[in-house]
Amino acid sequence: MKRQLKRKTPTRKAIGDVMALGFDHPNVSEPKALAIPVQPEPGEGLADVVFRACAENGFHDLWIINRLLGKHSIKQGWGHSRFARSDFDVEVLAHFLGVPNGVADIERLMYRKGSHGVNFFGVEISGNELLAARRISPLSLRERPYAKAIWSIRSLSFDPRTKERLLDRCPECSSVLQYRIAGDICRCTRCGVTDFRDHPQTIVEVEDAEGLDFVTNLIDPEAQTVSSVHDDLKSFGKGEIFTLATTLARVIQTENSGGSRRPSPTAKSLSLAGSAIKGWPKKFAEVVETYASSKNPDQNHTIDSSLYGVTAELRKVVRKELATVLSGRTRNYDVKSPARRAATQVKFWSSPAIMDQASKFGLPVIDVLSLYADRVIECPDRRYAERLGIPSGAPPMDFDAFERHTAQVTGMVSVLDAVWGSKSSRHPWSRVMEEVVNKRIGVSIVSPSSKNFIESAYTADVKRIRFICENQEATVDPKAIVNVREAKFYLRMGTGDVAALKRQGYFKDDIITMEQIWHFQDQFISPFEIRARLIVAGIKPPSVIQVGARLQAAGAKRTLLDLHRYHRDDGEQYLFSIIGKV
Repeated sequence: MKRQLKRKTPTRKAIGDVMALGFDHPNVSEPKALAIPVQPEPGEGLADVVFRACAENGFHDLWIINRLLGKHSIKQGWGHSRFARSDFDVEVLAHFLGVPNGVADIERLMYRKGSHGVNFFGVEISGNELLAARRISPLSLRERPYAKAIWSIRSLSFDPRTKERLLDRCPECSSVLQYRIAGDICRCTRCGVTDFRDHPQTIVEVEDAEGLDFVTNLIDPEAQTVSSVHDDLKSFGKGEIFTLATTLARVIQTENSGGSRRPSPTAKSLSLAGSAIKGWPKKFAEVVETYASSKNPDQNHTIDSSLYGVTAELRKVVRKELATVLSGRTRNYDVKSPARRAATQVKFWSSPAIMDQASKFGLPVIDVLSLYADRVIECPDRRYAERLGIPSGAPPMDFDAFERHTAQVTGMVSVLDAVWGSKSSRHPWSRVMEEVVNKRIGVSIVSPSSKNFIESAYTADVKRIRFICENQEATVDPKAIVNVREAKFYLRMGTGDVAALKRQGYFKDDIITMEQIWHFQDQFISPFEIRARLIVAGIKPPSVIQVGARLQAAGAKRTLLDLHRYHRDDGEQYLFSIIGKV
């Protein structure tokens, strides 16, 4: 009986010599399979699998791939971008690597071209995102000695899971990591000494980690959660949203660096971009406005001019949102709302639905916003409500729900007069209207249809309105900016008079704020206010013209511009002489 010899396991060097002979020998026409087959690990890309396969089988130089795939002119190595740009026989590569599922294992890793870019684990991304060189995460290699395809994404300078900054050079010899020379993935293939696992990198820190995860989860093949988006964006692919996020991040990074060049985004800028898209449209508007503060309103926003990489349909959606936000970005309303437990800065734009409702109310938009913020009535523009952070569910405003009369009912007072006559400044308009809308203050509409609601509203509940005015403050922020038309309402004067006050410097920096409105009201009194005060006191008032004439006869001092506004002390003295107690 012949003695059976024990088969020796070939060394890595011996395997390399045999394989090299097989590919170089002139009589060998068909490529051979590797002696040690490989199986793609989770998250590995095609370049990573090939690199590892060559290293484990003793091939030092990846020239063997050139010969295998018939690409003799390639000298830079087989990185992710090279595989994306090259056309080759997938079956030949699958046979060479010995992957367990054959072509299927390689096909899912192929960077096939699609309508919006190249395939990256089922998501279409821009081919420009794929790098030629290697990058690694030392902390990830400590856990599992395998490369990740997502490390090759140009816009991500960190590992999505560990948040460690990626290493692209040897810490010892400073050589650029590349795919031309194969070797132990954990060591430098140039100096052969450095173990990358001994050189952990810094961890990126961001304020909104969820915003950062939102971006990486869009394309990370190992992501455990799915990035959900607003209904406006649901028809777009993950890759399209990722491109939008990286585009926005580059704009943020460029603006922060003060340069015109669009550098690769940092984790911080990606986090902000992710937060903006995750919180679309409200958060997106906040980011747009933050990076539009120094822009001329007549110029395109930086984001608009940077959307060349975004698909046409998504570009339309973004530009529509940009137009919505930027059409009124100079309007800065701060609405205080107990329902939101804090003062929230609200940027207002020209929403036709909101403008129409404010016009029907007869109130400035700033006070109508308070009604939305306090959920007294439903905001007619749901997109705006989302930006304001207001959930739906408030009752809609029904102007037809109030009793109507063709003539004024005896004993009723105009709601306008009731409010003007109950307080000199800081009128709580939204608080009064809340009581009116909820029918806690009875109101009848006495007016032709051409007038707005508040000009047509009359009530017998003057005491209730007076109580509210004496015990409540305005719900708008003192720093809120108003326009000339809104100032006209609060000051009860014509737009020409308001403009004259602006020209004379009554309003600092040519901007009218509620704080300045209140300051003016505290300093001066108008015949309109005096007449309203008399009505609330139950005294039959003279006409506005008669009040003005009597003030002048009493020697009341006017403003410098002679706008029928008198120094408050003189006006209060006149009222005291009539009422006896003010």
